[in-house]
Amino acid sequence: MANTVWAFATASVEAPQLFEAIAAEATGRIGEFRSRDMANAVWAFAKADVAAPQLFDAIAAEASSRITEFNSQDVANTAWAFAKAGVAAPRLFQAIADEAPRRIDEFYPQAMANTAWAFAKAGAASPQLFDAIAAAARLHIGEFKPQEMANTVWAFAISRSAPRLFEAIASETSRRVGDFNSKDLASTAWALACVAWPDRQIFEDLGLAIAGRLDEMTEPEQSQLYLVALQMRTQWPDLNTPLAAHVETFRRAYARFEPQPSQLQRDVSAALAALGWSHDFEHRTQDGFSLDMADPASKWAVEVDGPTHFLRDVSSGEFVVTGATTFKARLLREAGWTLSSLSYFDFLGRTDAEQAELLADLLRRRPTTPHEA
Repeated sequence: MANTVWAFATASVEAPQLFEAIAAEATGRIGEFRSRDMANAVWAFAKADVAAPQLFDAIAAEASSRITEFNSQDVANTAWAFAKAGVAAPRLFQAIADEAPRRIDEFYPQAMANTAWAFAKAGAASPQLFDAIAAAARLHIGEFKPQEMANTVWAFAISRSAPRLFEAIASETSRRVGDFNSKDLASTAWALACVAWPDRQIFEDLGLAIAGRLDEMTEPEQSQLYLVALQMRTQWPDLNTPLAAHVETFRRAYARFEPQPSQLQRDVSAALAALGWSHDFEHRTQDGFSLDMADPASKWAVEVDGPTHFLRDVSSGEFVVTGATTFKARLLREAGWTLSSLSYFDFLGRTDAEQAELLADLLRRRPTTPHEA
């Protein structure tokens, strides 16, 4: 069964009814599957974009207890599949985070890159896993393909990990920048800008390479490049790159990918208004950022941070702010804004009275003029 769906997915042949029939049959027989069968099955369903939540849940439970039977490629493919399919599997990711560092020398560049990408995409944090990947990747960075480097540096930027790995990737990227496609160029530039990488030369190299591929850039890639352009402008005001002429195009793309307001955001806005704070809802800044709630006069904003703003440590359960969230916050602070953040898990974990007091305290501490602490 696993080999059948793997073959169809590998050949990019659509067969949704076949996949659904196999999912229904396989779910009750997962105990008969070898580790390779489980990895191939979830990989195939994720690659074919066929939802099979019951099958994924069954494999997550089985694989979690048998992770030592998986080889490095099967570990990586399984993690990639769950992240790609958007199926939460905290126990499985914890098992992978425990097992992979002990066997990191068995991981090839593709397996390292896919595992790091999967954890970042799935919102799973594991410092010990990322430290192990960083140490191994630095030794073998010359063996990484451009896509593998781009996926790895993106994942580490999201997880805010391992600055020494960034140094190795930046150096290797400069050496092979002509081999990168448009997606990998945009992802790498975004990741380095996200961590405010201090080496000006890599941004000059990336800028020239990107300029040669602008006609290939998709809107998501242009959206990433808008933040790169803002970071470069802030970090090196005198740096003149070919990207500067396309900032407005990038900005329009970025605006189209800003998330829609959540119900929690609307509820917080209404509660703050009831407490007497007059503010703009979904305020658009001069640089094109959307702020949940803002007072433009004092340049104070309240951001309601939902689940996508956080990773969750697979061992401790602690929430960790993503690199993407800290990147946006840094650019806003550099533009003169003061930000106050409300995390969804902290706010929703309180009683109504406690929520009201939290918001009242927030208003008592708000600045009245720009840059006021």
